[in-house]
Amino acid sequence: MSGVDELEQAIESVALAEGLTWEDDWFAVGAVDPDTLAIGEPAYHQKNWSYLISDGGESLLFDTGSGRRPIAPVVQRHASVSTRAFPSHMHFDHLGGVNAFGPVIVADLPMLRAMASDDRLTPTEEAYLGQYEDLSPPTFPVGHWAGIGEVVQVGLRHLHVLHTPGHSPDSVSLWEPGRNRLYAADFLYRGHLYAQTPGASLPAYRATLETLLDMLPEDIEILGAHGQTEGGTDDMPRLGHVDLSALHDILCDLLTSPPHEGQREVNPRMTLLYSKASFTA
Repeated sequence: MSGVDELEQAIESVALAEGLTWEDDWFAVGAVDPDTLAIGEPAYHQKNWSYLISDGGESLLFDTGSGRRPIAPVVQRHASVSTRAFPSHMHFDHLGGVNAFGPVIVADLPMLRAMASDDRLTPTEEAYLGQYEDLSPPTFPVGHWAGIGEVVQVGLRHLHVLHTPGHSPDSVSLWEPGRNRLYAADFLYRGHLYAQTPGASLPAYRATLETLLDMLPEDIEILGAHGQTEGGTDDMPRLGHVDLSALHDILCDLLTSPPHEGQREVNPRMTLLYSKASFTA
């Protein structure tokens, strides 16, 4: 694979936040709570975070990592053999370990159904975007098509599947009212929010935010799929209702302007990147 030196940094140069530990000389792991593990890749330039959600001998892995190292051994050490995987969307950096978990859960969206044949799915390049890192889309089996609004159970835990387009048209998040938590994947995270890539949409971002702001309590805990804390210390990217509101305000302002390219600081935790195409997508 080309550009390895540009895509990774030395582990020795990464400062982990308190409570995180290294595994397999690549992954940083830390407990969100006793039944939920954050699995990060802070030495990868995109600083991915996946989440292992467990209860009663069952586990769900929300996103399967970048694929630059196998995530399955880490999952196996921390979860039961019945772990299922659920990718938040089809971008390459969230599907890296998808074939290590057998038939996976996929959001039941028309665009994803169109990519599948006999319940085997191959993302299109437009959905996968692997060209950015010289990757080809994988083909993987679908074990369950999760409907929007469906409640996915992991033991006694209940995860509501929400369609959250904006970053990509196929993005979903998982809302867990019982623990007052939203697993937001690429819809909201620390750092540069990508709304300049193919399929990103500022109007869709705003519409999703309006739904979430009405639905979620003000003390909601939001866990994103990328990010770094202030001061250069890597940690799981935690955000909140105030971040949703700040992003909504920026989008409302932007969408009163003619289409143009650029970036806008949302707050000290986030900067929104956008393109002319994302004004009308």
